[in-house]
Amino acid sequence: MFDNSDPYFKFLAGQRGKTFHLYPYVGNSGDSLIRMGTVRLLTDLGIASTLDPRKADVILWPGGNPTMWYDNVEGWRKVLQKYDHAKLVVGPATFQPSKYDWAGVLRHYAPRVTALYARDLASYHNLTSASLPGSIALGLGHDPALYLRGSDWVERHRAAATEDYILAAFRDDHEGCVGPRWCPALLPALLPRRLRRYLERRACYHSQKMKILSVMKYADSRRAVKASDISHFDFDSFVDAVCHATEVHTDRLHTMLLAVLFDKRVFAYSTSYGKLEAVYSHSLKDWARVEFVSGMGSSPSRAHPRAAANVLPLGVREAREHT
Repeated sequence: MFDNSDPYFKFLAGQRGKTFHLYPYVGNSGDSLIRMGTVRLLTDLGIASTLDPRKADVILWPGGNPTMWYDNVEGWRKVLQKYDHAKLVVGPATFQPSKYDWAGVLRHYAPRVTALYARDLASYHNLTSASLPGSIALGLGHDPALYLRGSDWVERHRAAATEDYILAAFRDDHEGCVGPRWCPALLPALLPRRLRRYLERRACYHSQKMKILSVMKYADSRRAVKASDISHFDFDSFVDAVCHATEVHTDRLHTMLLAVLFDKRVFAYSTSYGKLEAVYSHSLKDWARVEFVSGMGSSPSRAHPRAAANVLPLGVREAREHT
């Protein structure tokens, strides 16, 4: 996956001699996995790095999903304003149309932006359709977390893995909301903003619950189902939760990727714009064990009666004794 046929790898290999600053951004433990893979990639390529962005030639935003979140788009703007001596590079990321006008920010600061990389074909199409100046290189690469595949770190965790429970890790925000939902754009003149936001949150929570019910419907009733959005855990706890699962059900991209790296059985669920499917199609389909789930149940009565009583919150690593 990562060789001179991959545009992002090839670009970084051509940057030897420059000093990089790997920029920290608002994210979760999945973003920490991206950062970990990027650090390994830069180290293996012999690229110098610095903790001080004032001393960097290149400020590297390692990837992720920046265009869907205000804090990340504002992060780009602040970097480009403050460190006007350095060039910005965005590693393989998801690029989706959003209300935050990320393309406008990049066009405004185009002389300071060297390259932008997508991690799936849909994002690459969005990049090439964004009317960005030709001076900015655009490419399609693989999510940097996948550079950890085969690493000593992964192999040590695979050796320590157990099969203690079924993990159900689902998000409850606008990305995870699928199916019928209250969209603020639908009734702007009829509903107060606070009510629209409340209905959106309820719709996202409902979508998360339906995904958990889908897990319960098909889960082995003798095995505990532990349900939690583990991406909000600290990094070690995030890794530990996946390491000790027998199978992983998730709509979190990097929970899916970590489970794949640990050779777990993975059931993937859609987000609001098909992020997991897109990355799977570009980077995983030839080698990873992933099954995409559709037709989620619509009511608790559809769940297995014993499985429904077997759902536990995921905290510490004690698992129920199985019979």
